[in-house]
Amino acid sequence: MLLDLRIKNFAIIDKLHLSLGPGMNIFTGETGAGKSIIIDAIKLILGDRAASDLIRSSEEEAVVEAQFDISAYRGVVDVLDESGLPCNENLLIKRVVSRSGRNKVFINDSMATLVTLAELGGRLIDIFGQSEHQSLTRPEEHIETLDAFCGLGKLRRDMSQAYRRLASLQGELEKLAATAKRDKERYDLLSHQSKEIEDAALREGEEEELRRERDLLLNAEKLFAAASDADGVLYSSEGAVLERLGRVINKLSEVVRHDERLKPHMDALKTCGYQIEEAAAFFRDYAGSITSDQERLDGIGRRMDLLLKLKNKYGGTVEEITGKREAMVRELGKMEQLDGRIDELRGGVDDVRKRAFELAVALSKKRGEGALKFKKEVEEELNTLEMGGTIFDVMVENEVTPSGTPKLGEKGINKVTFFLSPNPGEEPKPLARIASGGELSRIMLAMKRVAATGRVPTIIFDEVDAGIGGGVAEVIGRKLREVSRKHQVICITHLAQIAAYGDLHCSVFKETRDGRTFARIKELRDEEIVDEYARMLGGVEVTEKTRDHARELYERVRGER
Repeated sequence: MLLDLRIKNFAIIDKLHLSLGPGMNIFTGETGAGKSIIIDAIKLILGDRAASDLIRSSEEEAVVEAQFDISAYRGVVDVLDESGLPCNENLLIKRVVSRSGRNKVFINDSMATLVTLAELGGRLIDIFGQSEHQSLTRPEEHIETLDAFCGLGKLRRDMSQAYRRLASLQGELEKLAATAKRDKERYDLLSHQSKEIEDAALREGEEEELRRERDLLLNAEKLFAAASDADGVLYSSEGAVLERLGRVINKLSEVVRHDERLKPHMDALKTCGYQIEEAAAFFRDYAGSITSDQERLDGIGRRMDLLLKLKNKYGGTVEEITGKREAMVRELGKMEQLDGRIDELRGGVDDVRKRAFELAVALSKKRGEGALKFKKEVEEELNTLEMGGTIFDVMVENEVTPSGTPKLGEKGINKVTFFLSPNPGEEPKPLARIASGGELSRIMLAMKRVAATGRVPTIIFDEVDAGIGGGVAEVIGRKLREVSRKHQVICITHLAQIAAYGDLHCSVFKETRDGRTFARIKELRDEEIVDEYARMLGGVEVTEKTRDHARELYERVRGER
C-alpha cells in the first residue's frame, strides 16, 4: 500500500507531499490541473523510463520518493531478497532524474537497477485508464485473474514448488550429465592407466634385483670359467693346492713329536685345508649353477623397459607410481559416484515431473470449471457498468512444445486469454487488442469486484468515468468502494457521484506566483468536499440548487456508510 509520495521539481510541481490511506483515495480537479503529472510521477517509481524534459525548468534534477507498506505482500519481499536488497516492513523507493543523464534508483537507501525497480513496480501498483501499467493488456496476467477468482492459491503454490523442484533437479541433472560426458574420456584414460599400473605388479627393490640378475646372465661365461678354474686350482686338478697342502701336513705330522713348536702351525694349515676344501666345493657348485639363459635375459630386458616406461610416465620411483594409482582410484570412485547420483536424479526427476503434471492437470480442470462462472459474473457486472450486451469469454488452452506435448511451467500447462465483444453481433476478439481505455477500466473494475483479490496492493483508476453518466457513476462509485475493501484504490475522477464514495478526497489545482505556475494538492474536509462536489456538478456557475444537490449527495453517501 502506498503510504507517502514526495515529488520535487517534476514538471510544474516544485514540492509536493501526499499522504494516502487505505480504502478509496479520490483525486479531483480541473482538466490540466496536474492530476496526470502525479500519475506520471508514480509511473517513475514503478520503473518507467525517465526523460529530462520532465524536470522543472531551471532545475537540474527531479526527485520522486514513495513509501509503501509491504508487510502483507510476500511477492515484493521475494523480489527484494532475490536482488540482495534490504527488506523492512516499509519499502522506500527514490528516483532521481538528472539533466546530465545520470539518473539514479534507490530502494531502501541502496542503489538498484531499473530492471529491479520495474519488477517491484509490477507487484506494487496497477494503473488503469490512460496508462501503460494495464495488466489486462498483458495476456500472461489473465491467468492470475482467473486463478484468483477460482481460489487456486494453494494449488498454485504447490504447482510452483513442484515446478521449481523439477527445474532444480533437471538443472542439476543436466549439469552432472554434462560433467560426466565431458569427463568420459578422462574416465577411460584413468581406467586404462590404473589397470596398467595394477597389471605391472610393482614392488620395492625389484629394479635393483633385475639389474643384478641381468649382470649375472650377461657375464655367465666369465663367471663359470673363473669358478671352474678356482675349483680346479684348489681341489679338482692334479697337483691342486689342497693336494699339495695335504702332503705338507703329512710330513709335519711325522716330525711334530720332535719339536712341539710346529704343532700350532700344522693345526693352522689343517684349518686352511678345511677352508680351501669348502671354498672349492662352493666354486664347484657355483659353476654348476651358472646358466646362459637368453630367454630369461630377454624377459629381464622387457621388464626393465616396462619399469622405465612407468617411471617416465608416472613418477621417478615405485612409491610415486603407486601413489599416482591410488589417486586415480579415488578419482575414479568419485566419477562412479557421479554416475550413481545421475541415476538417482533421473528417478527423482521422473517422480517430481509426474507430481507436477498431476497438479497441472488439477489446475487445468479447476480453471475450466471456473472460467464459465467467471464469464457469467463478469458479464453481469459489466451490464451494471453501462456495458450491457458485452460478451466476455475466457479461453483456457494448453500450451504445447514444438513436438506437440504439453508445456509445463510454474503456472501449470495452461494459457488463459480474455476475449471481448463490446458490440452485439461482433465476434469476440482478444481483449488486449479490442478494448478502449475506458472499457479496460470498467472491465478491470468488474473483475476486481468479482474476484475481490489480487497480487497488487494498490490500484489506480485514471478517469474510470470516461463516457458515463451520473446514474452509472454511482454504481461505479459503489463498486470502487467494494474493491477498496481488498485493495488500496486511488481514483482520478471528474464525477462527484464517484468521488462521494471516497475515504480521502484530495483536490489538485494550479496557482501562479511570480510569473510561474505551480501544481498544488490539498486534502479536503467536510464543507470543502461539498464545495468540490458543487463545482464538479455545476461547472462554471455554481448555484444554490447545485450546492444543495452536492450536500445531499455528500450526506446520502455518508449515510450509506
